[in-house]
Amino acid sequence: MIAAVQQPLLVAVGLAGAAVCSVWAARRTRVPTPVYLVLVGLVVSVVPGVQEIRLPPDVVFYGFLPPLLYAAAFVVSPREARQNWRSILVLALGLTAATLFAVGFVGWALVPGLGAAGAFLLGAVLGPTDPVSATSVLGETSAPERLRTILEGESLVNDGVGLVAFSIALTAVERGSYSVGDGLLKFLEVSVGGIAFGIAVAWIVERIRTRVQDAEVEIPLSLLTPYAAYIPADRLHLSGILATVACGVYLGWRSGGIFRPSVRLQSVAFWDALTFILTAVLFVLLGTQFRSVVHGLAHPSWWQPLVVFSVLLAVRLVWMLGFVRDTWPDRFILGWSGMRGALSLAAALSIPVSVAERDTVLYLTFTTILAGLVVLAVPLPWLLDALGFPPGETSASEAAAARRLRELVPAELRDLDEQRRELIAAQRAELARLKADGEISHAAARALERRLDLEETALSPR
Repeated sequence: MIAAVQQPLLVAVGLAGAAVCSVWAARRTRVPTPVYLVLVGLVVSVVPGVQEIRLPPDVVFYGFLPPLLYAAAFVVSPREARQNWRSILVLALGLTAATLFAVGFVGWALVPGLGAAGAFLLGAVLGPTDPVSATSVLGETSAPERLRTILEGESLVNDGVGLVAFSIALTAVERGSYSVGDGLLKFLEVSVGGIAFGIAVAWIVERIRTRVQDAEVEIPLSLLTPYAAYIPADRLHLSGILATVACGVYLGWRSGGIFRPSVRLQSVAFWDALTFILTAVLFVLLGTQFRSVVHGLAHPSWWQPLVVFSVLLAVRLVWMLGFVRDTWPDRFILGWSGMRGALSLAAALSIPVSVAERDTVLYLTFTTILAGLVVLAVPLPWLLDALGFPPGETSASEAAAARRLRELVPAELRDLDEQRRELIAAQRAELARLKADGEISHAAARALERRLDLEETALSPR
């Protein structure tokens, strides 16, 4: 019994160590961290003696997606989103539909056994880009904030659109028939209903949190919020993704009146750590699916995934250059950054085993995701350099803003801040002495240290 438990535990510990090494390597090579994480999972999947790791789709849909979608939606810039709402909708609706049909027709020609319904099921799986991939990859580059807002907004919206299209296509495959009118009606019902439900949940949560000013209550409540939006909406046959996104956007825009400063500091630290852990685990698990995906086919094709990936990239680039009004470097980066991720794989995994050519759809989905992360994400930092987005652009603007804020502080107050820093340093030294001499308990020392941390954080920047 102990031996049976040891291997999964050792694999989990090894993957955790590999995730830390991936972050370290990403910082030194400028290759986005998700690339290393997926490759780590892929290597683990082919190591002899390691048990096959299966990723149930419900784990992605109900475990990972709600908090990750909520966290991404919560920090969407209201000003940037309003300024770019046309671009976001053109990509989330128009480009997703164009990709679905393009991949569907190509899949139908490549794999005749798929049939029309199966081919468009593949298109629905690969139609939406992945918000986790977009946020993780773009967040580690020098891409301007406006481009990040467009890509994240597109990914957050088109996920809900894509899953609705996926459910319609899956119904068509299982029933062997399809009604355009019924499909459009279901699309509107599921999408609009999901958004309305998410806003309703957000409104209730806002009323509760304005009356609670305790971090030990507010932070767990913030963690439960995305699940409160996602799971009931899904059970009501609405879009859980759009419900979670709407909830996150609403609360993010209203967050100024919800949090006290001290609670905000703790909440931000909690969510930063949580999203990093969930993202790392998700990308590693994504890579570990290689063995089960390939074993589902007798003779995996290398050229079919290449064609599907090329079609995805070509459709996106053509759409950006033809339908998005912007400078051509911005349009190229937007076109290049359309990566697929765990959501597409989870959708493919959820296809019933009874569906013909399920293994082919799963294989093409996985290889397309892998190709996107490697082929698109790896050269992205250098493409940004070549197109005039050098590293440090964002940090330079932040530094300039910090200098302007500091200039607003009178010299007398800046001197007081320096004196306060010296006083806090003296208080820290005295607190360390009291703790070392046993004159104060460890718990009390931690509480006082936290107060000093908050006081020092509140001081104006140097």
